[in-house]
Amino acid sequence: MPRRTLTPEEFELLRSADLGSRLRLFRKEIGKLHTDKAFTTVAISERIGVKHQTIISIERGDSKKPAYQLMHKITQDLGLPFDALTDDFYEGPYRPIAIGEPAGNDDNLTETGKEIARTSVIGAVLYEYRNDNTVRLIHDLRSYRPLDKPEFISALARLISEFQATETVEKLYTQPHPVIVASELYNALAIYPQAYPSIPEDAWIKARNELIATYQPEGDNERS
Repeated sequence: MPRRTLTPEEFELLRSADLGSRLRLFRKEIGKLHTDKAFTTVAISERIGVKHQTIISIERGDSKKPAYQLMHKITQDLGLPFDALTDDFYEGPYRPIAIGEPAGNDDNLTETGKEIARTSVIGAVLYEYRNDNTVRLIHDLRSYRPLDKPEFISALARLISEFQATETVEKLYTQPHPVIVASELYNALAIYPQAYPSIPEDAWIKARNELIATYQPEGDNERS
């Protein structure tokens, strides 16, 4: 059983846990699923280049606010989305979290496991969220050329940064760096393909146009 999804019961346990307890639970459960990679505090610390006491300190709760860069390295090594260790992730209903060895269907890897280059256009759908709980589409835009991985992550991070900047100062102190969020999202496209399905462009355009047509006020295009 190389990979599994956390159960709703485990999700509830994580919801009530602190940072250190969450990290310990993930580390132990992920370790059970891997056949050729150890997930002891010593093994993880050696891979990410820190002392193993640092990870122990986090799990015990002695280190209340570890550096984002450190937590990013740890979640990357565990194969977790960065926000799976944050309180915000558990505020809503149950969210499935896949843990364990990748299924081997990463289309960005060669048969030898070496990452290959990928370029793609980045786009954004902008909308206005109104006080009456309605959404109004404003613009659909995209980059003028394909971007490689560093460029894509950088562009995505800038977009995320713009929206994070609208948070309160207190909230900003708890937010991960936009580059970390963007990197996690980019990597998740390959790690969790079922959560990010590829939609044919013509189907996307058709669905968008049908949605607009359904809610467009009558006579809206007949103004003189």
